[in-house]
Amino acid sequence: MITFQNVTKRYKNDHYALKNVSLEIHSGEFVFIVGASGAGKSTLMKLLYSEEKPTSGIISIGGLNIANIANKNIPNLRRCMGIVFQDYKLLNNQTVYDNVAYVIRTLGISSKEIDARVNGALKIVGLHEKKNAKPTELSGGEQQRVGIARAIVNGPPLLIADEPTGNLDPKNSLEIMQILAQINQRGITVIVSTHDHTMVDYFRKRVITLDQGEIVRDIQAGTYE
Repeated sequence: MITFQNVTKRYKNDHYALKNVSLEIHSGEFVFIVGASGAGKSTLMKLLYSEEKPTSGIISIGGLNIANIANKNIPNLRRCMGIVFQDYKLLNNQTVYDNVAYVIRTLGISSKEIDARVNGALKIVGLHEKKNAKPTELSGGEQQRVGIARAIVNGPPLLIADEPTGNLDPKNSLEIMQILAQINQRGITVIVSTHDHTMVDYFRKRVITLDQGEIVRDIQAGTYE
C-alpha cells in the first residue's frame, strides 16, 4: 500500500531529515515509527500526507506517486487518509459532533448520512454521550478521542497518528493506543510515530526505528529498543 523508494529530505540549511529511506507498509498493518527527537519521525509522517515533499525519491500510496503531487491535489489525497495530531487541532467554539462532522460536510452527502457517520465514529471512540460538549469541557484524552473520530469518520483505509499520546498521561495513552489497535482490527492501516517506550513494548507491533534520518531497525512484533 505504501512504498518509500530511496527517499531523502534535505532542508535549506543542508540538514538531512531523512537519508535514502526505503520501506514498504502493507494494507492492514499496524506500524510504530520510533526514534529520538530529531531522528526524522515527524518528517516521515509529514511526507505521507504531503505537508512536506521529498528532496528526492519516490513515495507511493496505493500505487500513486505523491512525491511531487500538485498542491491542488493534496486535499483529495488527504480525504483518503485520517490524520491524528499531538495537539488535537480541534475547533474549541464547536461541539464534539461538529468537530467530527466538519471534514465530511463538504463532500456533498446527505445530512442523514453525515449523522450516521459521525455517531458511528463517536461510538467507536466512546464519546457518543458527549457529542454536544465543547472540547474545552473534555479531558486531554477525550479531546484526542475526538481527533481520532474526526480522522476515521470518512472511512479511510489509512490512519496516520503523529505522537498521538505525547500530551497524555499513561492511563489515557493506553486508552488511545487501544482505540487505534481496535481501528486497525477493522482492516485500516495504522502508522503511529511515538517516543513512548511503554506503549510500543506493550502492543508488540511492527517497529521501524529511525536514527539521524536513516532506518536502523525494522522488526515485526518488536519492542522500542
